[in-house]
Amino acid sequence: MGKGSDVQMMGSLMTLQRGKQLLVQLNRDSSRLQLVGYLLAGFFLSAAALNRDFQPIVMGFCCAVGSGWPGIAIALGGCTGYLVFWGAGAVQGLAWMIGGLLVGGFVADRPICARQKLLVPALAALIVAGCGVLFLFHFQDTTTIPAYLLRIASAVGAAAVFQACRQCPGTAADWLAQALIVLALAQVMPIRYLGLGYIAAGYLGATGGFPAAVLSGVALDLAQITRIPMTGALCLGFFLRLIPQQNRWFTSLCPALGLIPMAVLTGHLDMMPLPGMLLGGFLGGILPGRSNVARTVHRRGETAVAQVRLEQMAMIFAKMEQDLLICDPILDRSSVLLRAADEACDNCPERRQCKARQTVLEMPPGILEQPGLSVQDLPKGCRKQGRLLQEVRRGQEQLRRMKADRNRLCAYRTALREQYGYLSLYLQGLSDELAAAKPFKPARFEPDVGMSTQARQDVNGDLCIWFAGTGNKYYVLLCDGMGTGAEARFESEEATQYLRQMLTLGFPAEYALRSLNSMAVLREKGACATVDLLQIQLDSGKAELYKWGAAPSYVQHKGQLRKIGTAGPPPGLSQRQRETVDRLSLSGGEVLILLSDGAGEEMLLRNHWEPEKMSTGEMAANILEQGNDSGDDATAVVVRLKPSGLSTQ
Repeated sequence: MGKGSDVQMMGSLMTLQRGKQLLVQLNRDSSRLQLVGYLLAGFFLSAAALNRDFQPIVMGFCCAVGSGWPGIAIALGGCTGYLVFWGAGAVQGLAWMIGGLLVGGFVADRPICARQKLLVPALAALIVAGCGVLFLFHFQDTTTIPAYLLRIASAVGAAAVFQACRQCPGTAADWLAQALIVLALAQVMPIRYLGLGYIAAGYLGATGGFPAAVLSGVALDLAQITRIPMTGALCLGFFLRLIPQQNRWFTSLCPALGLIPMAVLTGHLDMMPLPGMLLGGFLGGILPGRSNVARTVHRRGETAVAQVRLEQMAMIFAKMEQDLLICDPILDRSSVLLRAADEACDNCPERRQCKARQTVLEMPPGILEQPGLSVQDLPKGCRKQGRLLQEVRRGQEQLRRMKADRNRLCAYRTALREQYGYLSLYLQGLSDELAAAKPFKPARFEPDVGMSTQARQDVNGDLCIWFAGTGNKYYVLLCDGMGTGAEARFESEEATQYLRQMLTLGFPAEYALRSLNSMAVLREKGACATVDLLQIQLDSGKAELYKWGAAPSYVQHKGQLRKIGTAGPPPGLSQRQRETVDRLSLSGGEVLILLSDGAGEEMLLRNHWEPEKMSTGEMAANILEQGNDSGDDATAVVVRLKPSGLSTQ
């Protein structure tokens, strides 16, 4: 039995080893095939021409691909292609490839290229321009200046297109890259009446969308290999694909069917493109993984499926909320009292013959709740009443600790239950938004926010940010950390980051604030930071000001100053707390002033500035200059709306 198991184990190990070797070999084969693909791509892209003059498109491809063996393979393929297709006159192409290899190897993969997207195209243009000047003066090149400018433009365009395809696949740059490939293949004709450019155009015309058909035709027209307007022919073929009740083979014939009428209409009966167009369309019909893009594929039910999933998740979170509501830990007072009686009787010499034993064990549990417990409250007949009183008092202390733990757990459970409730309501709201397609309303206003702040230490405990939310919502958030210095700053940054993440995802403002309160309760970080949250609808100018522990705010309009809100306890102290909300409008030129605890008072705001003549930043600075006389950090924020399209001050 043991030998059989060992043999079986050895067989399994050998099988795993062979599988590993096979995977390694497949990986190596795949890498080799990719290098061959890069080599062929460089070879054929070197055939690209405009006005019958070779172009540095393959050099732009080499610049965009980056370092490593792929770049080397493209450079070798490009050098070979220039020599094969253009002969000794394309020595300048070898210089292009050396420059492209250097750019791809040392620059293309650096982070700066992701930030400065025009850097690689600019370097490609510099290579072509430098080589052009060098060959013009030192090798007496006869290429004209317009031809050099065209080469520079093609190098910039190719580098930009291939870089965009590499960084953001699936965008419109893919269509331009396909057009560049057709332009290059248009010059390659292995046998008469069978050009690779026509095959590629026929394939794209049968399988691609309208942009692919148009750009493929433009590429063939720029290559100047036929007098038939190929852009019109491929567009006509695309419209033939829109005929209903057609089969796959008719779609494959559409590029060629569009060619024939265009040749007749223009009077250029050139049938050279016809075989390639037929072969390309046929390949588009038989190759796997291709779909008829011309026919719009309606994915019916996907929105409904997403809506159902959101509703199911909302129901799950609602069920979890109810389960947490039902679950309530019970304090077993009888067990605590029984343990206290056992501890008192363990050392009693008459514990076995004690007549008061049963009376002690039957003490009412309510005795643990009785304040000022004394010997008179204990059962009579016990000879160790002092010991019993001591143990019962210990039981009372244990019960108090159990109550405190129970209250703490109840607070935690309530906070967690509310989090599940907020998630349930949020997911249900997303489901309702999928079902009801609301018309988009353009923004009528632009926010104009100014802020001024002063710190009492090196680090300011106040923090104010403003940012855009979902739809036309805009938020101004002011958090005042408790106290001053680095610790207060940490609290305000933590609250600000938490709220911003939730609000930018579309979480309702009141749920976000209550979630912050629940998190503070769960982490036992009460009174961490006060919150002023202003939510503005930029399409209507209406606003809602949420306050939780923050100082009062003020609205100024037409010389009148109105106080909003009153100071209260900050979040994190209790689950029973709630935010206050005031609804107002800022569409009529109203100015809203948000203040932290250390900023000025109403009299200072009333007397020392005129909103019509000052910017929001100047107003905020004036408020602090006139009203900051406390020892706390001070921040003043001024908010107003301007009609959309006007610049803010």
